Amino acid sequence: MTRLVALLSLMLALLPCWAVARDAQQSALTLQVATVSLSGEWQIRLADIAGPLQLDADRDGKVTWPEIEHRRQDIENYLGSQLTVATNNGTLTWRFGQLAYGAVSGEPFLLAHLSAADAADIQSVQVTSTLPLDLTVVWAGQGAQKAHLESGARTFARASAARSGFVDSLQQGIWHIWTGYDHILFLIVLLIPAVFERTAIGRTAVPTFSSALWRVIIIVSAFTLAHSITLACAASGWLTLPSRLVESVIAASILVAALNNFLSRTAGGRSAGLAFGFGLIHGFGFAGALTEIGAQGAPLWRTLLAFNLGVETGQLAIVGLFLPVAYLLRQTRFYQTGVLYGGSALAGLCALLWLWQRAFGDSI
Repeated sequence: MTRLVALLSLMLALLPCWAVARDAQQSALTLQVATVSLSGEWQIRLADIAGPLQLDADRDGKVTWPEIEHRRQDIENYLGSQLTVATNNGTLTWRFGQLAYGAVSGEPFLLAHLSAADAADIQSVQVTSTLPLDLTVVWAGQGAQKAHLESGARTFARASAARSGFVDSLQQGIWHIWTGYDHILFLIVLLIPAVFERTAIGRTAVPTFSSALWRVIIIVSAFTLAHSITLACAASGWLTLPSRLVESVIAASILVAALNNFLSRTAGGRSAGLAFGFGLIHGFGFAGALTEIGAQGAPLWRTLLAFNLGVETGQLAIVGLFLPVAYLLRQTRFYQTGVLYGGSALAGLCALLWLWQRAFGDSI
């Protein structure tokens, strides 16, 4: 058992950590790049410019919109001096458009819209900033490239945008399934009885690992096929469902799967029907996450493919951790009683709580 725990710890330690937690109050610059035009949206922390420009004219400890509006030209000149964007054809001349004032997580921000009048045949973009930035360069029809810049320069090329966008969507899919606790719980509850088979005397442990593996393949394949169908339909806009309904049914799917484990006939791959049926609803949940991520300039089919591959990769990692442990423990009282019945009961209670919150809560 000690070796097993050590092995699991090692496998967890080796899982890729692509999702890096950024400061939600970080300044951010998004550049939209077409072949002959470039525009941007710059979200600037007010704290980054209020001091150098002394925007608090009345020295009351707060910077108000009138104070900002009065110093608009100074603000634009200062921002222009802190940010340089050059293409393969040379340095661009920025033109500032709308300037707005608001807050993100309680932190005051300015939102500046930028455009360049002298852009042409853009194949590469170099961003140089003296302010810390989260950068996103969106290449029309290709994809998006992202980077964090504390200070200095960073170069982005159109030729590598498609690959970068694909990898980013792949990572987002993996991270979504790893942080989608309801999806994980549903899958695990379905897999708990996969290491058993039905016999004339009831439910017994499978004799070989290959037997358990085959049953898991059936369940996972049914779930994958189902959620891939509805993910594609929802992402394409062909079919949509209210988020409250989707999230409520996902919670209900865990409850039904947990109750199903208490039936003596539930063994092996017999949960495949539930996996497919409720997998159709889980696909709408994945589509909601894909919508939040956004295609960001890439063709929808490529973003959808990468995201779905990421979901499947993350799903296989979870199965790869769970199945060997379940197989080793399948003949123990701990698994046959504690995990099968106790674990299913806890999952059902958790799902019941989620169902109540999602169906009758104030918001989803």
